[in-house]
Amino acid sequence: MFQTRAKADPDRRDTIPSFFEHDPKSPIFRRAFVEAVGTGFLVVAMVGSGIAASKHAQSEPLAASLTVAVSIAGALVGLIVALGKVSGGHFNPLITISQWLSKERGTACTVAYVVGQVAGGAVGAILAALMFGSEMRTDLNIGPSFGGLLSEFVAAAGLMTIVLGCARSTKWETGPFAVGAWLVAAIIATPSTSYANPAVTLAAIFAPGLVGLSPLTAMAFVLVQIAGMFVAIGINKVAYADEMPAAK
Repeated sequence: MFQTRAKADPDRRDTIPSFFEHDPKSPIFRRAFVEAVGTGFLVVAMVGSGIAASKHAQSEPLAASLTVAVSIAGALVGLIVALGKVSGGHFNPLITISQWLSKERGTACTVAYVVGQVAGGAVGAILAALMFGSEMRTDLNIGPSFGGLLSEFVAAAGLMTIVLGCARSTKWETGPFAVGAWLVAAIIATPSTSYANPAVTLAAIFAPGLVGLSPLTAMAFVLVQIAGMFVAIGINKVAYADEMPAAK
């Protein structure tokens, strides 16, 4: 999002590079690799801060949430600024898929990005667990609460509203910082701690500590996150109806 127009993949009907993506003509493998690396580092920050908070701030829930929030938001802003020029700095399948649905990103690129994001996230979670010497989660049968599902729906809708709205903003370069600010607020304000990212959510299956999720909870969260994405797309279309590019 945060864009200039250019020609890219053959199957792209309309190209709007996301965040700082400067050259959508660059090889898909390179861009997907950057998405994998960025998502991996993001998950390392999330899982590592969760493990640290569970060890040092277990009796102070607000301090633990703030620790995780600052770590994730800081890592994400830094990664977008550092690597966004190559791939667009999505590090979140919701952003990639929303561009595909809007015919702003091709199918091949979308698939490569999502695969890279999910794989990178899983590797990041495993690396963080190994760094702290923590065991993987084995609680396979724990399901989400209604409040948790609603929380992830709201968190994803809010995050994607920020991302898509900043894409149309005249101050697009502030987008990464707007996303980071939302994440700090949402992690503290939502009972699910705002995963709002399918790649991060699936990676949490491999994560010990505060941020770990059971497979059942992770899959349920992904479904409501996708629903939240559609709500954000609708909000964006109404808010910026006069500025949306015409479909081809």
